[in-house]
Amino acid sequence: MFDISRLPSQISGTFPKRPFNVHKRQVGTVSVVGGSSHYIHAPVIAGLGSRAAGAGLVHLVVPDASRISSGALLPEATFTKLTQSCVPPRADVCAAGMGLGMSVSSEVTISRLLSGSSGRFVLDADALSVLAGWYAKNEGYDPVAGQEIILTPHEGEAARLLGCACAEVTSDRIGAARAIADRYGATVVLKSEKTLVVSMDGQRVFENTAGNPFMAMGGMGDLLAGVIAARWSYLKGDPFLAASSAVWLHSQASDNVVEMLRDPSIANIAAEIGSLRVQLEVQGA
Repeated sequence: MFDISRLPSQISGTFPKRPFNVHKRQVGTVSVVGGSSHYIHAPVIAGLGSRAAGAGLVHLVVPDASRISSGALLPEATFTKLTQSCVPPRADVCAAGMGLGMSVSSEVTISRLLSGSSGRFVLDADALSVLAGWYAKNEGYDPVAGQEIILTPHEGEAARLLGCACAEVTSDRIGAARAIADRYGATVVLKSEKTLVVSMDGQRVFENTAGNPFMAMGGMGDLLAGVIAARWSYLKGDPFLAASSAVWLHSQASDNVVEMLRDPSIANIAAEIGSLRVQLEVQGA
């Protein structure tokens, strides 16, 4: 059984009990936009993260190459073929960029998602590179009215977003995360061995101390993006608290897997995220 004392005080209250009579749309809907011929499974892994973290509905907007794995691993998810002109199903949160690749098509996809669109967006991986290409060397991105964004860079992506050397990010991680938050009008999740979450105004900082070296594997960031989207779709409000609770849940689930001497794979961590979330909600954390 999970030890409630492990839950950091900064995120207490972010796992409320679910009312008995809720339906799937009331506990959060997530659209995942990503994938390419080279990165077939990245958005599917994000979808697994969203499902494990409690999303009531997951919509996958992915290329045909991802259809088989989508059906096998997330049979309850809806499927929309990813094209330049496709419109993702409406959802509480849209997570985009996982495995999207860098191309003109990717730029068109991100532009269509963000241009004049209100809503909540978790931008990861190649979506960050697209933003960096547009805004790293100028005054930055100004979200439109009603648009909220969480960015999830690792240190290399953070450097690209700021147009600086990676060493500058490493030497002052909090300063770099605050600079990204200011430049892009976003809540920032700066990933590393001690992932930081910084609020859009730069005033609040959550430093994650859970996690372990076995999390250094391909797909771990995709999984986290899906968890963040699900947590935000459920809590609906403050992106800082949603992202902070997701980062901790993701890392603590991996710690639980390692402590139990189980295979520290993406699938096992995703399963443990679901189990841990349920325990927290039952206990009314």
